[in-house]
Order: sequence, then structure tokens, then C-alpha cells
Amino acid sequence: MVKGALRAALKEANPRKLIHSSIRRRGNKLDVCGLKKNLNAFDRILVVGGGKASGAMAAELEKIVPVDAGAVAVLRGTVHKFKTEKIKLIEAGHPRADSGSLKAAKNIMKLAKSAGPSDLVFCLLSGGGSALLSLPAKGIALREKNELSMKLMQKGADINELNVVRRHLSAIKGGGLAKALSNAGRCYSLILSDVVGNELASIASGPTAADPTRFSDAARILKKYKLWSGKPRRVIEQGMRGKREETLKELPAHKIRNFIIGSNHTAILAACQHLASKGVKMRALADVKGEARTVASEFARMLSKGHSFCAGGETTVVVQGKGKGGRNQELALEVALKIAGKQCAFAAMGTDGIDGQSKAAGAIVDGTTIERAKKLGLDARAFLRNNDSNSFFKKLKDEIITGPTGTNVNDLMIGLSLSSQTR
Repeated sequence: MVKGALRAALKEANPRKLIHSSIRRRGNKLDVCGLKKNLNAFDRILVVGGGKASGAMAAELEKIVPVDAGAVAVLRGTVHKFKTEKIKLIEAGHPRADSGSLKAAKNIMKLAKSAGPSDLVFCLLSGGGSALLSLPAKGIALREKNELSMKLMQKGADINELNVVRRHLSAIKGGGLAKALSNAGRCYSLILSDVVGNELASIASGPTAADPTRFSDAARILKKYKLWSGKPRRVIEQGMRGKREETLKELPAHKIRNFIIGSNHTAILAACQHLASKGVKMRALADVKGEARTVASEFARMLSKGHSFCAGGETTVVVQGKGKGGRNQELALEVALKIAGKQCAFAAMGTDGIDGQSKAAGAIVDGTTIERAKKLGLDARAFLRNNDSNSFFKKLKDEIITGPTGTNVNDLMIGLSLSSQTR
């Protein structure tokens, strides 16, 4: 039943479906999220963007509108899944940006700057775009920016904190792409959100969004995590002294419009509806955040009281061990310890099909998980201390394996108590 709910959520968060429902065309008349335009008013239709869902978005968009040219960054190893004719798909790295990320960003900025007053531009953005599109600010190298991002994640920085820093060390994030599109006639950004709260500036680090934060905010975050040093410090200090241009503070709304066409709420609702159709009373919990083990305690408490739920959001993990895992598997393992012997089940997964450095999307546990582990001689707490949740679940064959799903609307958690009331 839990796996069925996860499948229903992924189906509803399919980027092809979301693009198709957001853009409608009849002849030369185009409807984009309720805004109506006549295609005869434009000389060219260009497409730019990047993210784990952007390949599928690009392929579907080409079926609807007559694209003239485009460049979109997609997850390395997935380009064969998408068929486009005019849009160039450029493979790039995640979670570490690589040479493909740099190539994609440069191609996209070049195309964006070529857009004129009679051009219509679609920007396709989704989670993962922060790594897949990387154009470091002058004075810092890609390697150095990568190292800083990884250190922030390992120290438990949440996605919003991470992206504040990324925006102020980038030429494309924090409205950098919007600046490059300043001469375009119109730009519609179609966005799949993977961040808690759906803040535009944080999704893919906001290439076409105004940024409410400043260099001083990036400095505060780096100081908080004791990373205030080296070239990142030098770049940000220059910005604080006015020697570098701030990120975009005001979006030209008459030219650029941002539309969130799918989010974590999309997946939560689909999962809840699936389970409700099976007679299960569910609670929907949105915008879950916090350290994975702390969140696990609250979930376990709800399950112990007989409450079933569909939840979504993004937890964090402070990495202290040397094992392999991810926030969803760590969350699931902590829940397993707390519901041992009880009649309930729990699953947590990344909707992108990737959890941390592992090949798993997440894991599923129930009241028997810990007992089964003990019979195999596995100490669950030892695996947690080493941040090695993936090795634990691999031995139990309780990983959730999907491979890259082609979407990314954050994480999904489902708790099912057999003592829940049913209709």
C-alpha cells in the first residue's frame, strides 16, 4: 500500500504531465498558465534552463510550441531518455557541478543574451539546477565552489542557506539569467519546486528570480558553519564593500514571469488521494524540515498514536561518519528504531530517485525491521553513528530503488499505522 502511494505521487509529479497542463496551444494562440499570447507577435521561440526534470520538460514543450533553438542542462547519464530536435540537451553533474555544468551555463547565457525584443523565451527550471547550471563568479573556481557547497551540506546547512551562498558566488544564479534576458520580448519561467516554502530565489538558486538576500547574508551563513575563509570569503567581502554587483533585487515583471507548475504539494496530495481511495484516513503534512533524527521522533510519535500521514519537505543530516546514505534513509532508519515491534510502516524517498551519495531513492521500514536486522547481526545504531544507512538497508533489501525519475519535487514521507481508522 505504501509503495502504491509513492508510485501515485511520482506519476502526478511527472514533468511532462505538468507541462502539458500548463501550456495550451490552438493554432497561433498560446495559453501559458492563463496568460494568452499570439505566436505571430514573436520572431523566435527560445528555450533555456536546467534541472533534474528539465529534460522531460523540454521534450514535452517541443511537442506544443514551435521552438527555434534552445539549451537545457540535464542530469548526466539521462540524455538518452529525452528526444528533442531544436533544444540542445547538455549533460551535467550533480550533486557536484562539473565541466558539463559550466558548459551548459555558458551556452544558456549566450543564448539568453542573443534574445531580442521580438523573441519569446521559455526557461525550464527544476530541482538540481543549482549544480547542473554552474557559472562561478569571477575570482572563484568551480572546484572551490563545489568544495564549499559539499562542506555546507555535510555540516547540516538547509537548502535555503546553501542557495543563499551559491547565489552570491554565481553569475547565473540570483537573477543572473534574468539580467542576461534583459532584451528579450517575453520570458516565461516554468518551474518545478524542490524547496520547502517554494521560494523562487531558492529553486535552482533562482536564475530568473529576484533575490531578497545580500552578500552580508551569505557571510552570516558561512560564519555560522565556520567556513568563513579563502576565496569565497574574499569574493563576498568584495560584494559587501560594493566592489561586486549584488544579485537581482527587482524583477522586470512586464518581461519575465515565473510560474510554479509543480511542487512537493503535488506529490503529497496524490499520495493522500491514493491511500484515501483504499479507505485510509490520512493527515497531510507539508513543509517538513529539520534534522532527520529530530523529525523521525515526531513521525514515530504520530505512528504510535495511530495516525497515518503523507508528508513532504526536506530534512538535513550532520555528517559525522564515513558511511554511505542520505537524509531519507537516515530518517527511515531512525523511525525504524522507534517503531520496533509496532504495527506500522514508514517510507521516505527523494522524488528525484536519488538519496545522498547512494543509488537508492530512500527506504521502507516497519515494526519488524530492527528484529530482522538483529537476526543478521546488524546494529542499527552503529550504522546511524557512521551515517551508513544505505549499507544497512542494502543488507536487509529494504532500499527503494527507482533510478533517476526525471522529476524532482523534494522528498516524500509516508507513515501508515494499522490502527488507523478507515472509512
